[in-house]
Amino acid sequence: MLDINELTAKYGREWEPVGEFECGESFFKPAYMRSFPITQRENLRRVLEHDRVNKPMYMPSASDCQCFSPSLLPDCRVRAWCLEIDPPKMESTVGPDMFGVDWEFVPITQGSMVRPGKPLVPDINHWEDYVKFPDLDSWDWEGSAKKNAPMFHPDRMNKIWILTGLNERLISFMDFDKTMLAYIDEDQQAAVHRLFDKLCDFYDDLIGRFRKWYHADIVLFNDDWGTQRAPQFSAGTCREMIAPYIKRLVESCHKRGMYFELHCCGRNHLLAPVMVECGVDFWHPQEINDLPLLFELVGRDMPLGLPPETSPEMSDGECLAAVENFVRRYGFDVVATTNMAAPQHPRTFEFIYYASREIFAGL
Repeated sequence: MLDINELTAKYGREWEPVGEFECGESFFKPAYMRSFPITQRENLRRVLEHDRVNKPMYMPSASDCQCFSPSLLPDCRVRAWCLEIDPPKMESTVGPDMFGVDWEFVPITQGSMVRPGKPLVPDINHWEDYVKFPDLDSWDWEGSAKKNAPMFHPDRMNKIWILTGLNERLISFMDFDKTMLAYIDEDQQAAVHRLFDKLCDFYDDLIGRFRKWYHADIVLFNDDWGTQRAPQFSAGTCREMIAPYIKRLVESCHKRGMYFELHCCGRNHLLAPVMVECGVDFWHPQEINDLPLLFELVGRDMPLGLPPETSPEMSDGECLAAVENFVRRYGFDVVATTNMAAPQHPRTFEFIYYASREIFAGL
């Protein structure tokens, strides 16, 4: 077993803050600069690229990225998810997204939803009559980039959101029940393919602008595929209707030297192999999944974001023991994340650093 005093003496100076990154308004705040042996950017690159020649020197955490979600994008405003310098207040987030769909902020959930019953697209076979794509040239990219430039630091990767993906976008256009039917109805599938093809062209343009103006390294593509109990659709339907377009978006990132992270809520272990087939670089599954099972299924092929199981009631020694088991179990293929379902020990990520520095050095 690892010893706290020995680890602190060996790595404590590396962990000690030497400054702070400019985060704007973010849930990872403050974010400290530390005397790590390599930058957070380089260490995370080694994880995402499965680099075993230059192995990761420590287990990265979710806060090793700069999370960015600019109010320049209407979707960020109306979905109450602006992470930037001086963002608008949540009270101003009700309104249309970039396609003119009205979202409504729900305080109890601290998020936004489309009120069902008045779909923008009443007939998917004629979606071209209802959907108008936004003019990206009309947005003030230069002004937004200048305002937020202090957030983009060369030592950390910059992660930017596309808040409404393919499945979520279609649901926002059609409502949930009609979307699920369109995936399996032979009379509607061709129209869905036409729409997703056009959306991929649009998102490719958007991703290019993210890279140019914000120096984005990671696109976090929000596209929930699951419910509390199971996926919304079968793996076969996903492969036929969605996967070809996820592959295109992955390529949109890779050709620019960027990574594709899929945000995909729900109990999705049946769809995790499809994510791997698409080339997804990273997935942070919800805790409602069987996380050890997910790791066994796909963790060697697609790094996962997983939370260490610690609690505030643990002693420091118990926390370190739990963290040591976590690091030895998952090794180079995991990014340590905050447990959204339960509070963690306050020194969890400090101990993650110490334990992984020691254990990775011997691997």
